[in-house]
Amino acid sequence: MGNSPSLNSDLLEAVSNKDSSEAVKHLTQGANPNAIDSSGRSCLRIALDNGDADLFRILYEIGALIIPPVSNTTPLHLSIENSHYKLSRYFLRDQRSFPNYKNTRNWNGQTPLHIAAKKGSSELIALLLKYNAHPFIKDNDGKTPKDLAIEVNTRETDEIIEQLSMEDLIVKTPNSGKFVETDSGDLQVMAPKKENSKSTHGSSTEQEESTLSLLEETLKATRIPTIKNSELIFEELINRGSSCLVFKGKWRGTEVAIKQFKLEYSTTFKDMEKFVKEIQILDRVRHPNLILLMGICVDKPNFCLVSELVPNCSLFQAIHKRKDHPLSLLERFNIAIQITQGLAYLHSNNPPIIHRDLKPENCLLDHSYNVKIADFGLARPLNCLRGEESQTTLCIGTTRFMAPELFDKDQIQSIGVEVDIWALGCLLIELFSNKRPWNYISSSNANCIYYEIFQKKPIPIPSSIPDLLKFIIRSCCDYTPTFRPRTSQILEKLNEAKTVLCISK
Repeated sequence: MGNSPSLNSDLLEAVSNKDSSEAVKHLTQGANPNAIDSSGRSCLRIALDNGDADLFRILYEIGALIIPPVSNTTPLHLSIENSHYKLSRYFLRDQRSFPNYKNTRNWNGQTPLHIAAKKGSSELIALLLKYNAHPFIKDNDGKTPKDLAIEVNTRETDEIIEQLSMEDLIVKTPNSGKFVETDSGDLQVMAPKKENSKSTHGSSTEQEESTLSLLEETLKATRIPTIKNSELIFEELINRGSSCLVFKGKWRGTEVAIKQFKLEYSTTFKDMEKFVKEIQILDRVRHPNLILLMGICVDKPNFCLVSELVPNCSLFQAIHKRKDHPLSLLERFNIAIQITQGLAYLHSNNPPIIHRDLKPENCLLDHSYNVKIADFGLARPLNCLRGEESQTTLCIGTTRFMAPELFDKDQIQSIGVEVDIWALGCLLIELFSNKRPWNYISSSNANCIYYEIFQKKPIPIPSSIPDLLKFIIRSCCDYTPTFRPRTSQILEKLNEAKTVLCISK
């Protein structure tokens, strides 16, 4: 049929209408992929403006050009500006074609993460952080993405600030109360540097072989089935973390939750170790109040954990977001008891398993408000914490819920289940008061919590919480770990308080 004006016009119309099948048909018939519409835009530029990831990929791979070109910025900046999630993900995933987009500055020194922060989009920020966008780069005005998020002040600002702050930490063994200022202007507990440290795994080829070997050995040792990527159907994004995205999806006709890890987990030994340790923990635990792992997907580029879908919401959302159904006092007690039951099961293992990131965001609720504790990425058996790992990643977790001993190098060998008990006390504060622990410290200054803990200030308990619960919380958040109660004792006290405050009425 040839490269005729009418054929080019049909191609431009198909691209404008996001009709990829029609566009491909016209291209195979000889339409010019660089045809220009009446406004001076090429097919590839139209696909970019429309956020059409499928057509952009097709046109880019056959050598189509962006006309007019994007000047003083990158296509990723433009995609983020227009809230085109799928196209942004395409730019980030194709590292060979677009290797520097994630941290490239535009005309005023802003990276794509700055743009997402100005838009107030926690979803786009999570996507960029997943692919290692740098959160501390400053623009021409000396502002980081977090600074811009605070200025914009949208409904998602608190969530965005937590994403961009240092609340979730993995730092070296701390030197007991000493702080340094980071590039972001926050205070961070830092570790003394080890002398004469050497690489553990040699060259990149050796690392890759070690990585694959570690995964193969783990799969042989566990009972967890492997799932082919082609069997998974990804649907809506339901949660996000610093190292992963969580999707609602389907596997063989069953609704599931798919936890998709960032790309590094398939290529580096260090991240593979984290992935493997989470698999090993989930392979060992079976309890009604703990999330059930159904299988793992190790097809590249992304590793996934496939677990049961808890269909309602997180405890954090139930407390702070669900205005149509405020939790009753009885529901709050039942939730607290179920969380403690799940924790008691973990601690009763031999050796005990420590969750290390217990917080409302990691407690999922079904429609009957039954609890499933999730996210075992930081969970470890006690013998691991007191072994080799204690020298590298002990000060870890979410600041508002971290026990004081996690910041004290002199207590390394005594770290135990008590760190979860402290976190449980903090969780009870939020559950029964609707206020975050250390609520007077904003997310943007969360590192100030370190100072309060260093001064051994008692954790503030809102006056609205009943006295019986205040006693439980104070005992959980005792600065001396050995004075904190066991989970069995907490369960007994919670049931007593429930009887007095709920059932007797």
